[in-house]
Amino acid sequence: MTVKNNIITFEVPTDLLASLKIGIQTLSQEIRLIAAISYFQEKKLSLGKAAQLAGLNRLTFMDILAKRNLVVFDFDESELITELEGARLLADDHQ
Repeated sequence: MTVKNNIITFEVPTDLLASLKIGIQTLSQEIRLIAAISYFQEKKLSLGKAAQLAGLNRLTFMDILAKRNLVVFDFDESELITELEGARLLADDHQ
């Protein structure tokens, strides 16, 4: 199955990048991460989908949430079991 990706573009003034002292690639990655965190906190995206939006795997995304003191798990029991199983499978893949 082929997944079609969409591209979002918008203008960013050069002086804004200079003020932030970052390049366009870094800004793009940070915007993706901020959007992913926001949608995850609003429960518009699951942990896995938010990680995908951020361009990260689940474990890395969870680490970022934890470092920012954000709630990672706010699930009922069945959702928690599903998420823990997914995390276990990811951990097994990285060993």
